[in-house]
Amino acid sequence: MSLLRKNIWTLFGMLILGGFGFLLLVSYLKWQSLNDDYRKQQHNLVELVSSASYSLFVHQEMVLDILGRELIRPDGSVINRADDQAFKKILHLNPDLVGVGLLTPQGEITYISTDTPLHLLPNMLEQEATRDSFIHAVNSDKMVLGRTYFMSGLNEWLIPVRKAIRDETGEVIAVVAAGFRIKGSSRFFSDKLHLGEYNLVSLIREFDRYIQFRSTNQDDFQRLYSLSVEPIYKKVLQQLEQNYGLTPEQIKASEQAYDFETFYNDKVSQGVAKYDSRYELWVLSEIEQSQVVADFTKVVLIYLVLFISSQFVLYLLFRIIANAEKKRRQALIYQATHDDLTGLPNRGYLQQNIDQWIRPDAPAFSVLYIDMDHFKSVNDSFGHGFGDHVLKELTRRLTAVTPDDVVLVRQGGDEFIALNPCINDAHLQEQSQMIIDSLSRPYEVNGISFTLGVSIGIAQYPEHGDNLDQLLRAADIAMYEAKKYRNSVCFFACTMQDDYLHKVVMEQELRQGLESNELHMVYQPQVTQDGQVFGVEALVRWNNKRLGFVPPDEFISVAENAGLMPALGEFITLTALREIKALQQKLDCKLDLSINISLRQFMQPNFLTQLQDCLAETDMSPDRITLEITESLFIEDLDYILPLLSQVHEMGCHISMDDFGTGFSSLSMLRTLPMDELKIDKSFVDTLCANEADQKLVQNIIAIGKNYGMTVLAEGVETEHQAEMLRRFGCDRFQGYLFSRPLPLDELEVFIFNHFEPVTD
Repeated sequence: MSLLRKNIWTLFGMLILGGFGFLLLVSYLKWQSLNDDYRKQQHNLVELVSSASYSLFVHQEMVLDILGRELIRPDGSVINRADDQAFKKILHLNPDLVGVGLLTPQGEITYISTDTPLHLLPNMLEQEATRDSFIHAVNSDKMVLGRTYFMSGLNEWLIPVRKAIRDETGEVIAVVAAGFRIKGSSRFFSDKLHLGEYNLVSLIREFDRYIQFRSTNQDDFQRLYSLSVEPIYKKVLQQLEQNYGLTPEQIKASEQAYDFETFYNDKVSQGVAKYDSRYELWVLSEIEQSQVVADFTKVVLIYLVLFISSQFVLYLLFRIIANAEKKRRQALIYQATHDDLTGLPNRGYLQQNIDQWIRPDAPAFSVLYIDMDHFKSVNDSFGHGFGDHVLKELTRRLTAVTPDDVVLVRQGGDEFIALNPCINDAHLQEQSQMIIDSLSRPYEVNGISFTLGVSIGIAQYPEHGDNLDQLLRAADIAMYEAKKYRNSVCFFACTMQDDYLHKVVMEQELRQGLESNELHMVYQPQVTQDGQVFGVEALVRWNNKRLGFVPPDEFISVAENAGLMPALGEFITLTALREIKALQQKLDCKLDLSINISLRQFMQPNFLTQLQDCLAETDMSPDRITLEITESLFIEDLDYILPLLSQVHEMGCHISMDDFGTGFSSLSMLRTLPMDELKIDKSFVDTLCANEADQKLVQNIIAIGKNYGMTVLAEGVETEHQAEMLRRFGCDRFQGYLFSRPLPLDELEVFIFNHFEPVTD
């Protein structure tokens, strides 16, 4: 994109050429389309005219045949005028026929429907104009059409029609002749068949190449019907032979419509021809190519105007872009190196300018990694717009307490980096404390007051790294160490690096441990107020050959950060379901199972499908399953989490909020959640007997659970005094070392069998 902007006029030229090429392509396709459209129109027209003319002539042939039979008596004599009532009735029903006569095979007229004396009428064989067609009629089994002529007495153009009448032996006994009015009552000839002045529709006689009929805007019929089209006929037939590879006889016999082009009188026409073998007529439709060109020119002119207009607009646009490119490039450079929200330099700026700080002769300096605590919960609870206001206020405060010689950079989110030329630990501690004091003061946004914590990690060049990545990693490690204490600053030390490397080793071992079945499950019993076992909580344990026993709180966090939680979560869920299902069957008891679900595991897209598959595989009843989730889950995307919780609940599984009271959930949020159980955190139970404030807090938690129809379970119960106080407060269920430590499956079986009567309903 940047290359094109530098060569913007080259791009403009390419677009001009491309647009012109597109114009040519569209024009070519339009030309083809117009030709195809006209060709289809003519095909349809020829088929229509051919069918209509055939039907018309077949009808007239039947009429002639009937007339002939009416005129001839059984003995072969001709009827008298006084006896021709049926004949007259037929003529009355067919007004398009005029001058009906009966002739002998020798051409002599023996009867005529008009009052003309017979001795005044000529013999057909003796007239040059009628001889050939009369002989053709005598020798034909079908009606024969003569050349179209003008009858002055009627002032009409007629088509002569003749039909031989044969006896039972096939001998010709007479010929019926008549004239067919072109402009009679038949709508076929009276309506205009052609599409317009640019189109000609013709019936051409195969017998002598004269025009039988033509639908046209011309009115010079005398010239039209006396003109032989032999030259054009030969050209068309020759072209059909070349185009389709058929002989004239094959073309006629097929009675299909064929395309052709003609060049006559300096005019090119495209046409369609079809042959009617019964009446020996060619049905032709012709359109002058100039009409197609005219239509095409109109369309192309529109295309051309649109093309020129679009190119002119494009030119103006490129001119505006070219004039603004310099300012735009400067703005882009600034945007690329500065944060839009805070206006501070960003990571890109740091990457581009770090060489000013890290070079062979450069003095030592410090890198401060500043991270806000609990900002994500504020951002998610009140919205990103609210969080943006907080970040702006953060930046204002941070800038106010930062010395002028410090480069302040927004790393992303709620993380900031400061490059400080100071390397004195005491001064750095003092400056960092000023930052902490400023940023941890209460914030008030949109009438809401709250506080945030801040953690700062410090690394120094060149002691802790000779490039930016090493320094940032060291400062980041120190910052996470500071987070353990909240609102504190921590200087990087090699021991922190060792801890970081230890976590790297733990991650590698955990990956192998998942594959080599180093992890196993233990189960801590859960009891009711009267001491009956109703269920267990599944807990994962890991013994590694290299690391030994690794506490769950250590390797679970490593698994989450390393993306191993989906695999670990599936192992925990499937193993616990299998083992507890087998224990239920062995002891013939109904035992509930609680499984902890981590944030990363729950947020996996296939979490629900995976849970359903595990239940189906183990045939475990969903109503015996409780999924324990922590309050930290609800600082994530609630729009995603709430529907998913509802789906889990609809499956029949129970949902428990673990460590309730230690997180950020509100009562309004709790009301909307499909929760079945509240789990009181061990930290509250530990101080329950000695701390009156914790007693009130626990009582409030139990009351909240009761008000919302939830069961309340206390974990970490270690003394009978704690258990008794919890019973008095109304706690429903208990879990802790007072009742049992977490047990392997075989010990759990013995424990349930020997000590408590399981709850079976």
